[in-house]
Amino acid sequence: MSRALYLAQGAAAGFFFGTGSIFVRYMPYLDAFTIAFARVSIAGVLLVVAGLLVHRSGFVRQAMKNFSQLPLLGLLLGLHFVFFTLAVKNTSVVNAATLVNTTPAITLAIGWALHLVKPSRTNILGLALTLAGASSMALGELSFSPHQISGDLFALAGALAWAVYLVAGKRVREASEVMAAAGPIYLWSAAATGLTALMLGGIGRPRAEEVYPLIGLAVFPTVLGHSLQFSSLKKLHPYEASALALLEPVVATLLAAAVLNEVVEPGFYVSAAIIIVGIYLVTR
Repeated sequence: MSRALYLAQGAAAGFFFGTGSIFVRYMPYLDAFTIAFARVSIAGVLLVVAGLLVHRSGFVRQAMKNFSQLPLLGLLLGLHFVFFTLAVKNTSVVNAATLVNTTPAITLAIGWALHLVKPSRTNILGLALTLAGASSMALGELSFSPHQISGDLFALAGALAWAVYLVAGKRVREASEVMAAAGPIYLWSAAATGLTALMLGGIGRPRAEEVYPLIGLAVFPTVLGHSLQFSSLKKLHPYEASALALLEPVVATLLAAAVLNEVVEPGFYVSAAIIIVGIYLVTR
């Protein structure tokens, strides 16, 4: 499979990620842990069933091969989803989707420190541009209210959890088919978020109007988005894949303007253009 196809998978993942904030906004009554639990439970069951149908006994062998590493990856993924949901519920869509995608800088720093990757000057310039574009996008929505500041901090915590997940899961991704690894990881994530929800007061029940957004959250940004990114990471460095994911704030902001009437400032388009140029340089 050519590198171009893996790049296309990473870009498609960034597009699907952009729908996540919108679906969360349509679930105002569900708490973050319940949303994260339901999201990964549905996604995990769908991928495990698909994996068993496609790979049969090979699915079980691959899942067991990486069994010892899956709980940690599931925990990190669960933390990412919980923090992201808390961010969307406490700050603007632009800030949540942008700050949670500061992951490229974190993954590059981790990979560089551990001598796992040595980016070129062009890659570093591209990363600087993507982060500059993302920062200017977030600053356009800057607020000093305690409520929004807490949301921004949740988004940064989600970015850190996602960065560690990307670096820690490198060997699992390279040695496994998507469904054989992603499905079990989602189920481990469901166990972690479900137990936490129970300890904090129980797992909530969605209202009738929240069921469809919850299913959409499980299918589009999770089954499609995260699985495509998981697959793209077979040939892309974590910082490259997470740079492609910076398409998320662009898509999320445009959808928020169209669906939620969250007005987009003119400077957004300049920031979006800078991000796209930066992504191009990161993946050179």
